[in-house]
Amino acid sequence: MFSILIRLFGFENSSLIEDIIQETFLSAMKTWSAKGVPENPEAWLMQVSKNKLINDLKKKSNRARLNEQYAGERLEEKVEELYLDKEIKDSQLRVLFACCNPFLSKKEQIMLTLKILSGFNNTEIANALLSTPEAVKKAIYRAKSSLLKQQVNLNTPHIHEAAQRIDMVHRIIYLIFNEGYKSTSGNEVINEDLCFEASRLAVLVSSIKGNHQPETYALLALIYFSMARFPSRLNADGEMIELELQDRTKWDKKLIQAATAFLAKSRNTGTITSYHLEATISSIHCMAESFESTDWESITVCYDKLLELEDNPVIRINRAIAISKWKGPELGAKQLDKIENIISKPIKQLFYAAKAAMFFQEKKYEMAKTYYQVAMDHSKHEMDKKFLAKKIQLCNTNNIGLN
Repeated sequence: MFSILIRLFGFENSSLIEDIIQETFLSAMKTWSAKGVPENPEAWLMQVSKNKLINDLKKKSNRARLNEQYAGERLEEKVEELYLDKEIKDSQLRVLFACCNPFLSKKEQIMLTLKILSGFNNTEIANALLSTPEAVKKAIYRAKSSLLKQQVNLNTPHIHEAAQRIDMVHRIIYLIFNEGYKSTSGNEVINEDLCFEASRLAVLVSSIKGNHQPETYALLALIYFSMARFPSRLNADGEMIELELQDRTKWDKKLIQAATAFLAKSRNTGTITSYHLEATISSIHCMAESFESTDWESITVCYDKLLELEDNPVIRINRAIAISKWKGPELGAKQLDKIENIISKPIKQLFYAAKAAMFFQEKKYEMAKTYYQVAMDHSKHEMDKKFLAKKIQLCNTNNIGLN
């Protein structure tokens, strides 16, 4: 709805469109509960939003200016035509590429897209970008103001802009998926809606022909391999189950097959991206018959290559974990010791939990308990705290067994 309405009414009215859509859904809740759900609820929502926008704009502008700027073919389009698959796809791609305007900083592009196209709140965006909700709010306001000054034209064919904006489009889709795969706010570990939104956007982008397609296929492979494990990632209480303990018979074989096909298509290129390497790591996990038979050596090699592309602490933590599984926890812990001084606050939980797991692997349960406690102290998500609390309890149980 947002993508279609912003194409009709212009980017300068994006804030108003967001408000009107929310008002329309509230109206639907009241009206439909009394009169029943209409035969075509989507069309009802779109028509009401469209009418509200026209009325609101009339109040804020003189009639002549409204007719000049908004009347004509764009507003005469029938709602049924707006909801054709091609129209939806085209409108959303246009908004996606408009948000990825090189005039904006990279962070502004990401924040704007996550906010207006995927419905992230400021806290979720802040967590995804290691920022604060207030900073996100200000950045989005600046980004909208910049696009307004530029008079961004959404009727410009997005395909011509794909080459120069595709890297940021991929990055945004990746961040959307990450937030869904391991939610940083709320009460749930997985937000499947965000994950499917990311896969849907990636499929949209893959439909645009160009040199970027192998990279898009790699991103799709990563998303599909990851989603294939959803049925076994949580227990009946919605709590996390470690990869080591997951029931692999529950993994979605059709998604794994689709991911494998995308990964094969992604190799039709001379350039290896981070998405290729992360998808390969996910494929190794999905193809292993058991946790014990996982090819940790190949996974470590992939992390080595990832570090060549982008040296960051999260990759180094994951590489250390892979080494601990391949060559033993002592060597993995040494890798973590090398980066302890560069670990920022948002990833301290991941760092200390990884270190605790290595002590646990060495049967040093008292040390493991200490680090799990530190990790829990840095946790914000309630489900993370529950997971780590169980780990601490497991350390106590094993420690009693040793004594």
